[in-house]
Amino acid sequence: MTTAIAVWWWIFLILAFLVTLVDVVLLRRVVRLSRQIRTLTAATLPAAAGIVANTAAGEALGRTGQLVTALTNTTRDVERHSETLAQQLAAEGNGSC
Repeated sequence: MTTAIAVWWWIFLILAFLVTLVDVVLLRRVVRLSRQIRTLTAATLPAAAGIVANTAAGEALGRTGQLVTALTNTTRDVERHSETLAQQLAAEGNGSC
């Protein structure tokens, strides 16, 4: 019976060693990938800042378009009122002479 226990003990010891080796390999891969992520993050950080700046410029351009539309509408209103005023002044000028 002690021989059977010793055999099982060695089997589990070898299995534990193999599992430990697999864990070490996986841990090394995780560390290597973490370093790559850190390197790539450092490389892409300036690009991200540029993208944010370009996005902000796009929003400002959209606001400029809204302001131009409002200005165009106001200009049309002023033209319409100017025409009405010119007609009224012309009618008053013709009637008094």
